[in-house]
Amino acid sequence: MKKIFLYLVVFFSFLLLSYKAFFYFDHESEQKELVQNEAITRLSIAETNKLREGDIILRRGFGFFSDYISTTLNKGIVDVTHAGIIVRRDNMWCVIHSLSSDVSEIDGLQIQPLTDFLYYSAPGKIIVTRAKNSDAAFGKKVAAFAQTYLAKQIPFDHKGVIDDDSKLFCTELIWKILEKDLNYYPNLPKGHDAREKFFYSMEPMYNTAYYDIVINQYEGFRK
Repeated sequence: MKKIFLYLVVFFSFLLLSYKAFFYFDHESEQKELVQNEAITRLSIAETNKLREGDIILRRGFGFFSDYISTTLNKGIVDVTHAGIIVRRDNMWCVIHSLSSDVSEIDGLQIQPLTDFLYYSAPGKIIVTRAKNSDAAFGKKVAAFAQTYLAKQIPFDHKGVIDDDSKLFCTELIWKILEKDLNYYPNLPKGHDAREKFFYSMEPMYNTAYYDIVINQYEGFRK
């Protein structure tokens, strides 16, 4: 019995070390790519001038983990890996988004200046969307809800439990605001399996059935 217990301890210790090692090397890979792309502008002035509060910004990140997400959660030419909500704070553009403590000093909802958010985006890999046929007033409501959840310090949803609003991953935050808080998309999938398939994918975030495309940096991707 003691041997079995010892084997289990060794096994789970190995899994934990492997998990930590993966994110260590992922971070090292990300830092190398960040330096290589540091001088490249992510959004032009003309693109920035198109932004409104409540817009959804999608980016393609760096590192091994982003490589995995880019192909797993997308199909076709678009390979975005992360999403946030654009807000105005202290007269500057910022992004409210949710990140895991595996890749961030803060676990869950956080706010960054837009320039910092863009720093972690691969050049030419940004899409900005807006709730379909919505106006500026609606966008301000989206931004206000994002600010509310930020103030509550909602943690990151590491397990990806759909419809448990106590923890939220990046796109889960957006759909919660649009579907539940603002009732803007009342006809999203209802069954658990269908909702998981829908919410775990990045594709609905740039699907023109739900969003207008404000900025599209992907050549070959048609609105």
